Amino acid sequence: MLGDSNLAVLQDQYPDLVPLAFGGDVESCAVGGAWSGSLRGQVGDRDPASYDAVVLSIGSSDNHPAFSSSLGLFRKNVARELERGGRWVALVPPGLARAPEPFDTSEVNDLIRDYAEVLAELVTTAGGTAIRVRAVTDRLGPAAFDPDGMHLSRAAYEALVPEIAEALKPMSR
Repeated sequence: MLGDSNLAVLQDQYPDLVPLAFGGDVESCAVGGAWSGSLRGQVGDRDPASYDAVVLSIGSSDNHPAFSSSLGLFRKNVARELERGGRWVALVPPGLARAPEPFDTSEVNDLIRDYAEVLAELVTTAGGTAIRVRAVTDRLGPAAFDPDGMHLSRAAYEALVPEIAEALKPMSR
């Protein structure tokens, strides 16, 4: 698992759901607050092609001014890792229920949506699978998010687990 808190929270707060999503052994390098520039360090010397699959969640933080990212830089950072090969599944970020102060939630979600579309395009073009997490959050409404408005709730992960497992099924060796 690579990327941001959408996978880090699954591993750290709901470890009982991890085997249901991934089956066997899982190596997680996902960290809350990660942006596309973090991927190089998360992948490190690993060969993505040597894994049954690489599950990636990225794009929620790239729009934050602290990272000085852009859609072009995001595209470059993600494409660089995809070019290393392997079987990729992306959890396409859903946006936020509530952005932290002083940010406007609608504006942040518009930006996240732009990064999400680039992620989905890159992963599917590379032959991978893009899981649209927003479909789950839209279905669950407010119950999809923790009280902070940024992180997914257990109910959201419970709904995502079968989708992750299904996406990984045809990838198993």
